[in-house]
Amino acid sequence: MTEIEFYNYTKEKLNSLAEERGVKNLNRYYELTDFAKGSFLNAYEGINQVFAQLAFHAQNATMLSNIVKFESNISFLDSVLCGFDPAEFLNKYSKSSEVVETLRYSDANPDGLRWNTQKSNTRPDQLIIRYAEALIYGAIYLRSFKTKKDVLDDLLSHYPNKDYEKLIRYFRTNNPKGFSVALTCDFLKELDEAFSDLPKPDVHIKHTLCAFYNRDKNYYSSEKRELECIQDMQNITKVVNESLPNEHLTVYKLDKMIWLICSSKFYLDHIEDPKSDYLSGIRANN
Repeated sequence: MTEIEFYNYTKEKLNSLAEERGVKNLNRYYELTDFAKGSFLNAYEGINQVFAQLAFHAQNATMLSNIVKFESNISFLDSVLCGFDPAEFLNKYSKSSEVVETLRYSDANPDGLRWNTQKSNTRPDQLIIRYAEALIYGAIYLRSFKTKKDVLDDLLSHYPNKDYEKLIRYFRTNNPKGFSVALTCDFLKELDEAFSDLPKPDVHIKHTLCAFYNRDKNYYSSEKRELECIQDMQNITKVVNESLPNEHLTVYKLDKMIWLICSSKFYLDHIEDPKSDYLSGIRANN
């Protein structure tokens, strides 16, 4: 299978799936979806919006999103995280343990987050500690900027000649907790179109490219290989655009096409998965 055949096959599969699910407009998924109509991020401006977005993507790690449940808990998170104002947040919290206890559910904190403390005897709060550390380092990084443009200018100054390795290294140096290569790209590609050539090397893209290149399913398991995964996505996009210039394919679009197929979650259309719909029906008639 060539790159063109791969792209056409992916497009055909996605169009078929979208039609099956009643999705009318796929183009909405090919823009910065963090700022789509109705997004919680649109309630914030400037640095507060950037911090809220960073906090949202920091929870997208395995298992952590099921604890934080960012969008459904946004009112609680906004309240305890100081409206996502980095300076106010750091005035209130100096240690990750303080953040953890503020987030923890209790009788006195009924809106708090719940997590299973029985999974680890040595670090029962391991996941939420990592999240709290990501928030603290994120706030430390952002508090020195006055506007979102200042943040973008700083990041772009460390992205010479589209050197994504340098950019990712710089971001992770300033955000050393909670941000893997994948989560770093997850945040950056949604932050601004300037980073639309950065795919998120998550499990869906890794498995897809392993199938395309006929590689072992664990081929992209190391950080070095994750960076290679980014290059592979960029190379495929380049080949497609050279042969099919009218497609105007971006890495961001290809990333989103693969993710939509593999996850089947058309989140902008609020289409629930069958299990969620099934359970909601039971609750509604209980």
